[in-house]
Amino acid sequence: MHTHLSRRITQLVCAADSLSPATLKSELLDLARHCQVVPANRFLVSAVCGSLEKTVSAVFGPLAMLLVMTEPRRRQVYFAVLARLEADGAFETPGLDEASRADLLGRLVLSRNEDLIAGAYGTCPPGFLRLIGRFGDCSRKPEIYAGLFHLLDEHPDLAQPLLAACQKKPLTDDLITLVQALPPIPLGVRAATRFEAIEEYQQLIRPYQVITGADQLTQEHLRRIADGEAPGNLLEKIYLDLPFPEPILTGPDLTHIPDGQALVSTARAFSNCLASYVAEGLKGERQFYVWQPPEEPAVVFSISADAPFGWYLSEARLAKNGLLPRQLRRDLHQMLNGWGIRTTSSVEKMMGPYRNDVTNFMIDDLLDLDEAA
Repeated sequence: MHTHLSRRITQLVCAADSLSPATLKSELLDLARHCQVVPANRFLVSAVCGSLEKTVSAVFGPLAMLLVMTEPRRRQVYFAVLARLEADGAFETPGLDEASRADLLGRLVLSRNEDLIAGAYGTCPPGFLRLIGRFGDCSRKPEIYAGLFHLLDEHPDLAQPLLAACQKKPLTDDLITLVQALPPIPLGVRAATRFEAIEEYQQLIRPYQVITGADQLTQEHLRRIADGEAPGNLLEKIYLDLPFPEPILTGPDLTHIPDGQALVSTARAFSNCLASYVAEGLKGERQFYVWQPPEEPAVVFSISADAPFGWYLSEARLAKNGLLPRQLRRDLHQMLNGWGIRTTSSVEKMMGPYRNDVTNFMIDDLLDLDEAA
C-alpha cells in the first residue's frame, strides 16, 4: 500500500503541469483520502475570509473549506453576495433557518456568477465581475463590495479605466475609496492611481478646499495629477500662485514681489530665507521689494504692517544676506521716509521699555476673583 501510494505521489508530481485542471482536482481529492487532511481548518478560513468569517461560517458551516478551495475569482463572487446579505441584515438574530441556508448554499455552488450578483444586488453592472476578480485570494470589507457596485451601477463608464488601473496588480481598497471621493469621471480614476493611499488624498484635500474654495479637485487639477504631477507639488504651486495684496510702493528702481512663486525665486536668486515668509505676504503683514539703484548692487527688502501706525522697514539685505554699505542704507532710508515708511522699528518694540509686564497677576488669581464675585 505504501509503495503504491508513494509511486502515485511521484507520478502526480511529475505529471501535474501537464494535467487538465479537472483531472488534477480529481487526483488531488482522491489522494487527500490517504493523507492527514481534515475537513475543517479555522486558521485557513479566518485568513481567507477576514471580516466575513462569521458570515461564511453562518452559511457554509462545517463546509467552509469548500469556499477556501474555490477558485479565487469565483470565491470573490461568494464574498460579494455574502457581503450584500450581511448588509441587508440576513444574518441577524434569529438568522437563516436550515432550509434557507441549504437553499442559499445550493445557489452559491450551482448558479452562474452573473445570476448570483444580480440576485443579491438587483443587477450586475458591466465590469463588476472582472473587477472583483482582481481582488486576489482573500475577502475585502463588505463596504468595499457595496462601494464598487454602486460606483459602477451609477457610472458604468468607470469600469474600463478601473480595469486598466489594475492590470498588473490587485485592485486595492484605497483605489476604490479614492475613486468614490474624486469626481466620478475616467480622469478621476487616472488621478486616483497617483495617490499612494486614501490618507494622502484626505490630507491634501483639506488645505485644497480652503485655498481654492472648491469642494473637489477641478478637472484641470485632476488632469495635471493624472499626467504625472505629484499631488503635493500641485498643491504647493496653487498656494504659491496666490497673489499678494497690491503694493503700496512704486518707483522706477523698485520691483514688487507679487506672489509666493516670485518670492521663492527671489529667495533663490539672493540666497536668503525669504521663501519662508509666504504666509505673511498673503496676509498682507509684509510686502517685499527688490530695489536696484543705478550702479549699485540690488537690495531686497521687506516692509511690515504696524497698524494703526503705518508701515516700517523690517529687513534689507544684499545677495547672500550681505549687509548694506552705510551710504546705500542711508539712501534706502531716505527713499522710504519719503513714502512715509518708518526705518526705525515697530511701535511694539519701541514701547517695550515703557510697558510694565504685570507678571505677579497670574491667571489663577483672575480665576479666584471670578469665584469670589
